[in-house]
Amino acid sequence: MVCTACFSRSDDSMRAIQRINHNAAICEDGAGRQLIALGRGIGFGDMPHEVDLDVVTRTFYGIDSKYLAFIDEVDPEVLEFSAQLADIATGQLSYELSPNLPITLADHIQFAIKRAREHMVVSLPLKCDLEQLHPIEYRLGELAVRGIKKTFAVRMPQSEAAGIAMSIINAAIKPSERRVLAEQHEEHLLDMTVAIIQEELGVTVDRSSFAFARFATHVRYLLDRVAKKEPIDTENSGLYDVLVEQYPAASRCAHRIDDLIQETFGEPLAQEELVYLIMHVNRVAPTSLDR
Repeated sequence: MVCTACFSRSDDSMRAIQRINHNAAICEDGAGRQLIALGRGIGFGDMPHEVDLDVVTRTFYGIDSKYLAFIDEVDPEVLEFSAQLADIATGQLSYELSPNLPITLADHIQFAIKRAREHMVVSLPLKCDLEQLHPIEYRLGELAVRGIKKTFAVRMPQSEAAGIAMSIINAAIKPSERRVLAEQHEEHLLDMTVAIIQEELGVTVDRSSFAFARFATHVRYLLDRVAKKEPIDTENSGLYDVLVEQYPAASRCAHRIDDLIQETFGEPLAQEELVYLIMHVNRVAPTSLDR
């Protein structure tokens, strides 16, 4: 954060103390709290100076100073659009979001608009996982894609909803110490699932690969669902017998992982969970699954 001295002023006043650009400045409110304010001419003139609150169009509290240069560069309409999306996300999600979310969203959306205008399509293989595991964030991404089309007259691929959803998910405030311990336990179980795959298939799993990142994401949320006793609810259990026959090695891995989870949590995996687990094992070590 950019730190500055506090001034004694009334609560309904604001003072600009550092210029970002002509229409943005680092300010202090009447309680001495630092913020970034946007509005016509806020950054103009000598510093510090009192700000006419009537010209303030948007304020941001708690923004990291490393984003100040980006605020100077970003399209103001993109920043306002992103701030509105961040407000909606804050109202709909149960977890706390970083105050930097409007800025990181603006960064993502501005580049996504640029890609769309240049007809550059980026594939996001995690789309199905995000839609399944983070339905609220994914719907917010879809809302953003529709809003971008209406606001900026840019048609974006629907897959871009996944990228925006990831930006929101990544803005979750760092977890509590208790959650950190839980995540360490999850990481240990993830390591054990990898050991099972490597032992069963005689391979070395490439932890730097995208396939592993996708597998790790699935396993973490699988463990979270098991711990919360919230099994996945889809209509894909009918695929189980087909996958067991088609991918016997992946099936053996999945059942050994199921044994590990049952030993840890006292509950076996449902067939639907096994379906997704087999598919993810198949993706993380596909060349070894023809036996």
